[in-house]
Amino acid sequence: MRRLLLALAILVGLATTAAAQPRQDVAPFAAPGTPVVIGQGYDLPTKHYPKPRRINVQLPPGYDDPENKDRRYPVLYLLDGGAGWQDFAHIAGIVQQGGTWGISAPVILVGVESGDRKAEFTQPSSDPGEQKDFPTHGKAETFRQFLVQDLKPAVDAAYRTDGTDGLIGESLAALFVVDEFLTHPADFDRYIAISPSLWWDQQALAKSAQARLAAPNPPPRTLWLSIADEGGTMQSGVDLVVAALKANPNPAVTWTYAPYPAEKHSTIYHPAATRAIREVFPAPSDAQR
Repeated sequence: MRRLLLALAILVGLATTAAAQPRQDVAPFAAPGTPVVIGQGYDLPTKHYPKPRRINVQLPPGYDDPENKDRRYPVLYLLDGGAGWQDFAHIAGIVQQGGTWGISAPVILVGVESGDRKAEFTQPSSDPGEQKDFPTHGKAETFRQFLVQDLKPAVDAAYRTDGTDGLIGESLAALFVVDEFLTHPADFDRYIAISPSLWWDQQALAKSAQARLAAPNPPPRTLWLSIADEGGTMQSGVDLVVAALKANPNPAVTWTYAPYPAEKHSTIYHPAATRAIREVFPAPSDAQR
């Protein structure tokens, strides 16, 4: 038996060594290869920050085709929209696939790379623990001004936009989305907030939803809201917002609440964003194409 085990170990070792060696009978990939491009990155100067902000843009399929030269498109602004660990690549895939196959409308995707997201996505907190743990927090208003005063005009000047603007984010970025929806509702038209961190500042934003949604003459807008199996103050914060939406029905405000209890905070974004983008930017009818 010992001899058999030794022989098996030798065979496994030889097989592993062979697998690790390059094949001599197969031509290698030609160096250096060619990049697979899903968008273009730009550094946008801004008066609101000491350095330019990195912006990533994906144009809809057919944007540059001559037959579409007069066509205009909605814009979806993506928070945490950088490369690497941020969300530009996977949200760009959803948007591109939807626009290519008519599952959702063709959309200009504008990813805003995050810097200090704990600063950019939060309002000043009155909670001593948060003040200690997040010393740079509370700069959401500066970030909002950058989006509205610098980025949106630059995008409208550079591309054929149709005046419809959406905003999407997850976690702390979704907290900012809900903040915009409630406190500056005219900044964007369509809001997608996935697992928003509404625990922030002892749920101050969620607790203000009732009064804010009761305000007269709200601007037309859409909210698509979701949450994973978060529980705790994340869930109860979302519950407060949903209750306020139910208590203040208004034809100007369209909203959807779609919880994903089978998903975790780390897994919800892609499935929820796929559904949200299809519903918030529905495919145009044949007459609208």
